Amino acid sequence: MKINRRKFVTGAIATFGSLGLSTYAYSSNPDVIVIGAGAAGLAATSHLIENGYSVTCIEANNRIGGRVYTDNETFGVPYDIGAHWVQSGRYNPYKKYGQKEESLDVYAEQETEWLVMDGNKKINGTKAEDELWEQYYAGEQAMNKAGSKDISPSEVIPNLHPEWFDTAHLNIGPYSMAKDYGHFSCIDWNNYAAESTDWHCKQGYGTLVAHRWKNVPVKLNTYANKINWDYLDNVKVETNDGTIFAKKCIITVSTGVLSLDKIKFYPLLPSSKYDSFHGITMGIYNHVGILFEKNIFGTKKNDVYMYYKTSSRGAASPKGMGSFLNASGSNLSYFDTAGEFGRELEKEGSDAQIDFTLSELRSMFGSDVDKYFVKAASTAWGKNPFTYGAYASAEPGAYHSRKIIKESIEDQLFFAGEATAEEYASVSGAHRSGIRAAKEVVESLKS
Repeated sequence: MKINRRKFVTGAIATFGSLGLSTYAYSSNPDVIVIGAGAAGLAATSHLIENGYSVTCIEANNRIGGRVYTDNETFGVPYDIGAHWVQSGRYNPYKKYGQKEESLDVYAEQETEWLVMDGNKKINGTKAEDELWEQYYAGEQAMNKAGSKDISPSEVIPNLHPEWFDTAHLNIGPYSMAKDYGHFSCIDWNNYAAESTDWHCKQGYGTLVAHRWKNVPVKLNTYANKINWDYLDNVKVETNDGTIFAKKCIITVSTGVLSLDKIKFYPLLPSSKYDSFHGITMGIYNHVGILFEKNIFGTKKNDVYMYYKTSSRGAASPKGMGSFLNASGSNLSYFDTAGEFGRELEKEGSDAQIDFTLSELRSMFGSDVDKYFVKAASTAWGKNPFTYGAYASAEPGAYHSRKIIKESIEDQLFFAGEATAEEYASVSGAHRSGIRAAKEVVESLKS
């Protein structure tokens, strides 16, 4: 049995056909302004244009996609610096879109091989591996049992096999939730709306999303400084490149940005809204991508998960990494550090992230790590000024904020993004939240 993780950062999508979205020009006086061109903002913008409204979508970054972006330059092969797994393939609109495009190879994840290591020994099929899964599923069962309680998993998860406790913690917490046991809520975990079948795009998830929205008009390098949402019954958005007046505003930026007050609101929002930004907090989840000349792991298939004995003596944040080997047969592997350990490692810098990863790999695979090493790169989502974190979940005691964070303000401000979604921490969830907010705006404009 393999761990069914909740992967990092995906409802129907209408086809654009001959709508010619790219012909819609930037306007300083649209019906709606959408802030952010990640999956939520792009979906909201397209839905509104399809329904005949003028929309200006602004994006602070110099590209679209937000936390789903494929880098093809660093390694010469697709490298997803954020979201990689096409989650919930049965109903993920991007999977359906990608399968129809001849230029994209979207395929189902094969769960027929995984690798479990204890030091330099492969222990698949042994009693030791059984103990790992016993510890893991005991943790899941404990959280399910406490699923109606807004408490942290650290209060309920038993320590059946101490030698595997940290490994299970790493995979249930940081590798899944981007947070340690002490920083997310059992009820939030238990209410996560996702289906377990995942897919991959050989060209990268970011490539898939960018291809899907290539005709959506977006004004790049433009960020909102201040939003006056009570300006003559309209919304006035001050940006670094002028002021935009609109009837309605959809905000899709991360809770990392909102909790740090990077966008000023006038009048101030209700205190409960600010509390929700601080209650649905951003976790840390970083990739270290490593390209090898060949597959050094002794596995027969591509897209293999590796689990290994992590010995952190029951620390609040286990010092280990999640591992995804030989992505799409490219010889590029992802090694992910997350939670508070990931945060501290990120602060030390890219060299420290890469050194930690290589050290862990050397302890398992010896000299082959250096012999066949080509190149490495790391991400730093906690420092990223467009997100200040990877993805969001409710802190213990803050689950009630799930409802508050997506509520509109006086039919003027509407909120979307993965933090507002039932299927949070995913691109499909962000997409659906954008559609939901756009529909709310349409209803408001009609009334």
